Amino acid sequence: MSVDAIAAAQAAQTASAAKSAADVASSKLSSNYSMFLTLLTTQLKNQDPTDPMKSAEFTQQLVQYSSVEQQIQTNKNLESLLSANIFQAANTAVGLIGKEVESYSNGSSLKNGEAKWTISLDDAAANTTVQVLDKNGATVFSEKITGTKGDQAYTWDGKDTSGNTMADGSYFLQVAANDASGQAVKSYIRTKGVVTSVDITSSNPVITVNGSQILYSDVTSVTNPGSGS
Repeated sequence: MSVDAIAAAQAAQTASAAKSAADVASSKLSSNYSMFLTLLTTQLKNQDPTDPMKSAEFTQQLVQYSSVEQQIQTNKNLESLLSANIFQAANTAVGLIGKEVESYSNGSSLKNGEAKWTISLDDAAANTTVQVLDKNGATVFSEKITGTKGDQAYTWDGKDTSGNTMADGSYFLQVAANDASGQAVKSYIRTKGVVTSVDITSSNPVITVNGSQILYSDVTSVTNPGSGS
């Protein structure tokens, strides 16, 4: 993702912000200001001389108008802060290209006869089964493992259920974990891989790792490839 692409995204975001809800509300409020003054003046002209409008009522109407105006300005400021945060996230996400990241994702890359994942269970699960799926969603391998509480590494040797060696590429892990009583145990899957691309068209950039799309917010760590950390 080039700097020009970021600039284009920022320009699009700026154009969109020009028509934000706060700006629309502010425009409507400004166009109604003359009407507001006309109605208020008419109200004063046609008030009952024996029961004139009290200054407190007059002041209250002005305060209400001012409060609406201040709230719109506050919303506009919040929109500006949100836009700034989106730009910051986009710039940071683009910096991940070429970096190795660990993230919450079930996609891993099979290379040199190994595809690796980290499985995390909320509790011990006596009945735990893992399935390896190809990019089309077909199960190529499955087995039962010991489901221990916490993190545990899982490595697949790249062979299908029949013992055939699968081609290198992206594969995905699914985990079904149940405790001794048959109750489901919550599981999480993390993987490591090099970021190959970043999509910054949304407020939460999407990165591509091991052929799988991952939300930027799901990244848990970043390292330089081959750093050994």
